Amino acid sequence: MQIDTRADTSTERLAEVLDMQPGGFSFERAMLDASDDCIKIISVQGNLLTMNRAGCLALGVPQDSSFGMPWLPLLPNSIQAEGRKALSETLQGHSARFPGRSELGGDTKYWDNLLTPITDSQQRVRAILCVSRDVTTSTLLERMLERALAREQLLAQEMRHRIKNVFAVVSGLVGLAKREAGRSDTDAMQLLRERLWCLARASDVIFEPKQIGDAAQDQVEILAIVDVVLKPYAPKYLADGAPCGISRRFTTAIALILHELATNSVKYGSFNSAQGIVRINWTCDGVELLLTWSEHCNPAVHSAPYEPGFGSTMVDQLIWSVGGAINRRWGQDGLFVELRLPIS
Repeated sequence: MQIDTRADTSTERLAEVLDMQPGGFSFERAMLDASDDCIKIISVQGNLLTMNRAGCLALGVPQDSSFGMPWLPLLPNSIQAEGRKALSETLQGHSARFPGRSELGGDTKYWDNLLTPITDSQQRVRAILCVSRDVTTSTLLERMLERALAREQLLAQEMRHRIKNVFAVVSGLVGLAKREAGRSDTDAMQLLRERLWCLARASDVIFEPKQIGDAAQDQVEILAIVDVVLKPYAPKYLADGAPCGISRRFTTAIALILHELATNSVKYGSFNSAQGIVRINWTCDGVELLLTWSEHCNPAVHSAPYEPGFGSTMVDQLIWSVGGAINRRWGQDGLFVELRLPIS
């Protein structure tokens, strides 16, 4: 495919055809301006020769402009590379398309840009026709569907994670009930039933935080959240801290985090250790909550017994989403977690 290096003369002729005025009226220009698509004629040097009204509005070019300016710099920086690639393909005689975007007056629109070579009888490229169609509605809809699908996949993954954890937790509670029954005259089945009921109650609270304390109050004591979520594992935890009211909008996050830490402790840590204990301490200055989770295993744990999985990732994302931070480390006694959460 040849490119006419004398394109300036030929493209000027194209512009003249568009501006031809039989009877004082340009039918070609009127037709182009009636279209909602952005229609442009681009020279083989990449200069904008003419453009209809929709194109001028989209790119912020005055409609009475004499044109002749480079086309690519009119596009947002992030899509200029794709535009340059499409322009190169069209100069080789092939149609090309690329996704575009325009930003004008705070309004963002998305475009499907189709570049078509204009050739002469000898198949030499004389100019390029670019038609840009507004695909904002479909683009935003596709993104909404992608986000919805991602949420559904995350929920399905979390559901599998939760179901798997239920079996591990119940198995751990069976072991706890047996050990406690061996140290007292209490029936192991009765202990297990009580713990399973507490576990169900804790699960309800995680997803219905208004069940904690007085539902009419916006503030919930952190101790109430800790005790409700960790009650199935009593007396293997000790909670201590100054009175600290938490806004109800943070209770779900805190309950989920405590529940995940407890689940891992049942599977790998202190809650699965005959003499193990977990200490939960916190301080609160009205702006930030600093909560520590400290496991003391017997026998001691010298290294992490598992690789972080979906549960840990979920906790990290949850803490990040509310502007908090978490730090984990394994010591000789077991897992130590430091959690910081904004509560104001």
